[in-house]
This record gives sequence, structure tokens and C-alpha cells, in this order.
Amino acid sequence: MKNASFNTNDVKKCCEYKLDIKFRKAKEFNGWYYLDNKKTARITVPKGRKLISRKVYKTMARQLKLNITQFDNLLECPINKTKYEQILRSDVS
Repeated sequence: MKNASFNTNDVKKCCEYKLDIKFRKAKEFNGWYYLDNKKTARITVPKGRKLISRKVYKTMARQLKLNITQFDNLLECPINKTKYEQILRSDVS
């Protein structure tokens, strides 16, 4: 788990640029990932540039339907949008 390597702003930017998630501004940033025009995964990212606790890091990974290793890879770049969709599709099957 590499939660100490990333802050909340890093997670938000990664979701926006890699997964094309559009965030809604409220008390926290909330965004949906659409797969085949259906809401598939929702992520909530705290506002600010805070370090991420272990609990919040695990929660964000679970919200995107990823395990911790896959979430680390998403943030570090080995996983792109195509690979993420493959993970979601294999999870549904």
C-alpha cells in the first residue's frame, strides 16, 4: 500500500485524466465512472492536498472496485483506462 506516496489531489487528477471521471464539487469531490453508459463505480475524494490515511486509501480503492495493488498501479501509471475497463468487465462476469 502506497498511501504515503500520494495525496488527495494526486488521486483526483489521476481519476480525471486517466478514467475521465467528472467530479461534482460539494463538501468532498464525488465522481462516477461510466462503463457502457452506465454508472459503474463512484469515488469520493476529500478536498485539499492532504495525505491519505490507510483507511481512506482502502475505501477509495474499493469504491473503484480495485484491490490495493491495482489502485497503486492506477496511480503509478501501469493501469490505464482500457486496462481498468478489463478489470471491471472481468469482475462483472
